[in-house]
Amino acid sequence: MISICIGIYNYDVTELVNDLVKQANEEKIAYEIILLDDASERYFQLINAKLDFFPNVTYLQNFINVGRAVIRNTLASKAKYPYLLFLDCDAQISHPDYLKKYFAEIPTTIVSGGTEYSSEKPAKNCRLRWTYGIKREQKSAKLRMINPNFSFTPFNFMIRADIFNETAFDESVKGYGHEDTLFGIELLRKGITVRHIDNPLIHLGLNTTDQYLLQIENAIQNLIIIQQKIADSQQFIDSVALLKTYHKLRKIGLVSLYKKFYKIFKSLIIKNLKSSHPSILFFDLYKLGYLCQLNPKL
Repeated sequence: MISICIGIYNYDVTELVNDLVKQANEEKIAYEIILLDDASERYFQLINAKLDFFPNVTYLQNFINVGRAVIRNTLASKAKYPYLLFLDCDAQISHPDYLKKYFAEIPTTIVSGGTEYSSEKPAKNCRLRWTYGIKREQKSAKLRMINPNFSFTPFNFMIRADIFNETAFDESVKGYGHEDTLFGIELLRKGITVRHIDNPLIHLGLNTTDQYLLQIENAIQNLIIIQQKIADSQQFIDSVALLKTYHKLRKIGLVSLYKKFYKIFKSLIIKNLKSSHPSILFFDLYKLGYLCQLNPKL
């Protein structure tokens, strides 16, 4: 009935798999769990490889890191059931009826469960990622349904296998960021609306601020690539706040002025982002400054 697909990179998924096996067995539904390691450190490979001995669990391993889009597409190609449930490896199940809620949604085409974060503040060097998650990513299904396909995230979702295989993730989008945005657009083109429900997983794997800023820069580069790829980009621009703001600045001729402002205040902005109380407003200014520095001809 359902193939649970988890791509792994430098994370111990033992607890996650144990919880999934327990819930799946309680529901008495046909299932499989496919784990695909994307060239993690040997330490994590040795831990997670032991899960291959579990009934209904298959552990596979890459020797070259191929990235998130390729991993998800490969997992789908290995699956045997008509529904795919994708989870990120740094997720934690916090509700005993997590799988039951997804099973109740069958035969819905695609369902997104959402993301939540621990209420406990992490270490200072991870505070930006946590703050952003709490304020921007932790949303109810009602809020996510306002703009359903552009609220989609691959952190925690279920989809019909045939629809996924027709759409898939664009493997030309490398590294971190916005392969999910493009996936949501492709679904919309097919007339498929993402259904959102309140069935979140806790996001545990918080990157340090230095790591996260590098990922965000990669994501902004991907934004530019995606906009240049799609024929009708206005809907995409209107749905991505950063691009929408950038285009407004270009329209009124203020990109160069903002670049000067950013150059003057960049060090102060970064100082705040690395502090114990990072400002999401300053984070938005950082992203806009980085995009203006790239100065894409969009």
